[in-house]
Amino acid sequence: MAFVSNEEINNIRANADIVSIIGSYLPLTQRGKNYVCVCPFHDDHSPSMSVSSEKQIYKCFACGATGNVFTFVSEYENVPFIEAVAIVANKCGMTLSEQTYKSNITQNFKEEYEIMQLAQKFFMNNLRTDVGQEALAYLKKRGINDEIIKEFGIGLSLDSNDSLYSLLRKKGYDEKRLNDLGLINLKDDKAFDMFTRRITFPLWDKDGNIVGFSARVYRNEKDVAKYMNSRESKIFKKGETLYNYHNAKDVAKREKQIIVVEGFMDAIRLSSVGIKNVVALQGTAMTQEQINLLKKLRVKVILCLDNDNAGLLATVNNGEELIKNNVLTYVIRINGEKDPDEYIIANGKEAFMQNLREPLKFFDFKMNYLKQNKDLNNLSDLTTYINDVIKDLASNNDPILRELTLAKLSEEYNVSLDILKSKLNDLNPVKIEKVVDKAPKEVIKKDSYIIGAEKIIYFMLNGEEYIREYQKKLGFFTDSLYREIANEIVYFFENNHQKITVADFITYVSTKDSIRDKVMEIVNESINDPIDLETMDEYIVAVLKQMTKNEIQRLKKLMKEELDVDKKMKLAIQIAELKKEEV
Repeated sequence: MAFVSNEEINNIRANADIVSIIGSYLPLTQRGKNYVCVCPFHDDHSPSMSVSSEKQIYKCFACGATGNVFTFVSEYENVPFIEAVAIVANKCGMTLSEQTYKSNITQNFKEEYEIMQLAQKFFMNNLRTDVGQEALAYLKKRGINDEIIKEFGIGLSLDSNDSLYSLLRKKGYDEKRLNDLGLINLKDDKAFDMFTRRITFPLWDKDGNIVGFSARVYRNEKDVAKYMNSRESKIFKKGETLYNYHNAKDVAKREKQIIVVEGFMDAIRLSSVGIKNVVALQGTAMTQEQINLLKKLRVKVILCLDNDNAGLLATVNNGEELIKNNVLTYVIRINGEKDPDEYIIANGKEAFMQNLREPLKFFDFKMNYLKQNKDLNNLSDLTTYINDVIKDLASNNDPILRELTLAKLSEEYNVSLDILKSKLNDLNPVKIEKVVDKAPKEVIKKDSYIIGAEKIIYFMLNGEEYIREYQKKLGFFTDSLYREIANEIVYFFENNHQKITVADFITYVSTKDSIRDKVMEIVNESINDPIDLETMDEYIVAVLKQMTKNEIQRLKKLMKEELDVDKKMKLAIQIAELKKEEV
């Protein structure tokens, strides 16, 4: 297993200017020594986040988000820490770390991915042979050119005489593994290729590893299913993937939107005309895992599902789930053709682009949907429609949308605005008790010991002289959490060529669950404090006084409980000595 050392990670961070990295995601404005931007981690409408080039740290003064370049990328991209390291390394041109990352995430299924790669190469080579010319002509007739064939790894499975099974067995892979991956079928002690006489399309996971195949007939064959898909395996879970996600995600971030279609041929068609920010569900129902993949992009989602009743219902259901997950959702409904693939073939790219330039907000689409099969001149149908709209509004958190929608209903259908608001409030009552419950939790009082300990810890993160001052004049904390943090700081310092920065220590504790949150809290509260030894000494004195008081109280309690006179006397002497120190 490849291992990314702290030294390597710190080297990446040292070469990654946080201003440049955050600036690649968000527009930054210089303000004095620092830079400011709108915080992406809460609903921010004015620049609340400050980015320090000097300390290589960011902080939001509204929501409290704090960290270094890795924590920003991890939170913004919604990816694990090691993937954030790889992304930052890529942005700095340090490709070796990307390889290290890849070996980390793929090592559990290394052989499975190798098998899938071999299968794809085999299928792609078949398409270029003499027996592949018929399939190649079919693709060209469908408007799939050589560039798209290469981009999407399209290939061809042949008859059993030229089997993938034979190739993979010669490479030494056992039948059970090939069967588990869905590349072969085992029947009566015989093995057969899963796919024969079909055009093959590789399926990828979010990281671009081939995890399965979909295969389509290209001849007029009776009693044969048009499509055949890989069965699920240890590396392929259909509900956890989105077709073309690994290609589309970076384009989507640049375009600020991602288009979701049903079938992979729709995604291929859009890509063939230059619309690259597209993924396919390979079905109609969207899973929570797929929603999470879309959500991590932090862009608006445009649903463009098939032009049939199933596609319409799927648009409603998937849109509602996306909205529940706070994803900005829009809708395109194409007319005249079955799906985006056929629509572009029939009408061209520009016709589709016109739809793409004018998508409906999901709520507007839903209002139109609720009107279907209703006669709004009929009192009963109108009442049902208005109640349905209000029910939808009750689950929407946008106060402006609520206000405008109610005003529109009132004006269009001559219904009292007060009645509509009253109806909405009945469905969505204000829960005052929650506010009361939360109020006391907002104020957390800290005594002089806690304040001093946390300030001392922050000072220690800022250089050798502060660590030496702690070791010389304090040496330990009585509280186990602060003692653990201080020990980790000293350990990191001694094992990092006697160097330490706040940004590097944040990286170091990113995987240490027992102290990470407290370290981030300390950094967040102290990041703008002035740093000097005189101030640190004042905190050390305050902590020592409080530690002495606490020890006196502990000894007094022991003395009160002690029955042996000699032991009581010893405790009294200890207390007297400590009281001298208090003076």
